[in-house]
Amino acid sequence: MAHKKEFMTMTHRIIIAAALGFVMTTPQSFAATQQATKVSVVDSGKILQMLPETKGAETALQAASAPLEKELERMNQELQKSVATYRQQAGSLSKAARDQKERELSAKAKAVEKYQQENFGRGGTMEKKQQELFVPIRQKVLAAVQTIAENEGVTLVLEKNSAIYVTPENDITFKVLDKLNLK
Repeated sequence: MAHKKEFMTMTHRIIIAAALGFVMTTPQSFAATQQATKVSVVDSGKILQMLPETKGAETALQAASAPLEKELERMNQELQKSVATYRQQAGSLSKAARDQKERELSAKAKAVEKYQQENFGRGGTMEKKQQELFVPIRQKVLAAVQTIAENEGVTLVLEKNSAIYVTPENDITFKVLDKLNLK
């Protein structure tokens, strides 16, 4: 029984010593990790705006959306005319005729909504076109940011617009612009 009590006391001492050692060394390890982290920021919006490829992509996107927008506008005008005509004639129509016209108007409204969703909604034609045009441009900027970060030993690059305060020496935007040959 005495040996068991001594063993338990010794075990408690070892656990306390290990815990105390862990607590004492953890802040130093954490501080060392923080000192090794170099953070910079980049204004990717400014960079994207200055790239000639962005202007070309925006022009191509507008060219692709123009006929779709025109068709949507035509469909909306046709629906509005049909609704206006129905309202004028509703009093003189029989109940069955009114019900039929309302079903037709509902179907037209659903067709307009479906067209809009397929072309301008989430996952629609225009979103896919935008992805197709802008992803390569963003990848080009990301590659330039990555190269500069690696060359300067930066371990974390944040978007400048999301930072509250940044010293000018931590902003690598102009270095990225130089890497992309933009002035």
